[in-house]
Amino acid sequence: MLAPVHRQLRKALEDSRNEPGKADFYYGEMEMRRHDAEASRGERTLLRLYWALSGYGLRASRALAWLVLAMTATVLAMMLCGLPQADPDPVSAGTTDGHRVILTTRKPTPVNPEGP
Repeated sequence: MLAPVHRQLRKALEDSRNEPGKADFYYGEMEMRRHDAEASRGERTLLRLYWALSGYGLRASRALAWLVLAMTATVLAMMLCGLPQADPDPVSAGTTDGHRVILTTRKPTPVNPEGP
């Protein structure tokens, strides 16, 4: 119900090039939309996710925290699961001068570190 008022105020501040004020009203507008009981459930869910992940794109620290969390989870998964024990040898096949040629390239097998 207050979302249109916030939108109009944000637009007026945007036109007057008041960026900090515009950002405050943008955040308020999104909060009003997120708490609007008349909005569809899907819209409110998307706005909740947008708020939780990045603070409506205005809170860089929140997005950075999610990035650090994802990177940490990836590193931990690699430490726990490791790399494959055996890697297949690459095989190249072709024909030269009417003869079939198959080449297998052997390389040292990777070894998983022991323990976490």
